[in-house]
Order: sequence, then C-alpha cells, then structure tokens
Amino acid sequence: MTSSGSHSTIPYYGAVSAAKASLESHIRQLSAELGSWRLPLMLLWPVLQTLQRKKIPGNVEMIEVARRKNPRRRLTSPEDVAQVISVLCQDGAEWISGGVINADGGEDNVSYVGQGEPTES
Repeated sequence: MTSSGSHSTIPYYGAVSAAKASLESHIRQLSAELGSWRLPLMLLWPVLQTLQRKKIPGNVEMIEVARRKNPRRRLTSPEDVAQVISVLCQDGAEWISGGVINADGGEDNVSYVGQGEPTES
C-alpha cells in the first residue's frame, strides 16, 4: 500500500514519504521484469486510520482534513479496500499491472479544503 505522502508533503512524514515513493517506483520496475509471468502487480492507495498513522504528530487533525476532503465526506474503511481488492481478483484483472490504484473515494484528487460546507453566493 502507498499513500499521498509519495507525491505531496505531509508534516512529520519524511521517512514514510521516501519509502512510499520508492515503493511506487519499485512496483513499476517489478511489473516490467515479471510481466511475462502474468502477475498483476499494483499498489493500492487507501486512506485508512492505522496504528502507524496514530503515531504521526497532528494525526487527529489529519483525519479531520481527510474526512472533509473526501467527496463522500467519510473516511475509507477496510471494507471499501476489500471491495476494491475483490474486483482486482476477477479474471482479466491481470492486465492491470505496474500502477497505483486510488482506493480512497476520490480524496487524493481534492487539493483544497475549505472551512465547512460550501455556501451559496
């Protein structure tokens, strides 16, 4: 699994950012090297509340921003990620390889977070 820290800055996330960016590069490389084996190699990109995330200073605020950014106004659940994985286990999914699949309800696509709900002008 990877995260938005692979391509954007997050406070106190430096070492993890480097690891995630490296992981994304590595999955592309593995896809090329192991392509003849017909292995579907990809990374999922969910935004989950994990034990590791709870160790990041400011994690409570990060979770609230994630909730507000998500177009569905909720956090990604483990069940959401499991559903994506089940789709990727279908016949024919082996052609999807070497990339990152956002399993975050569109959250990472939203770069601006306003204060509260939008209002009519």
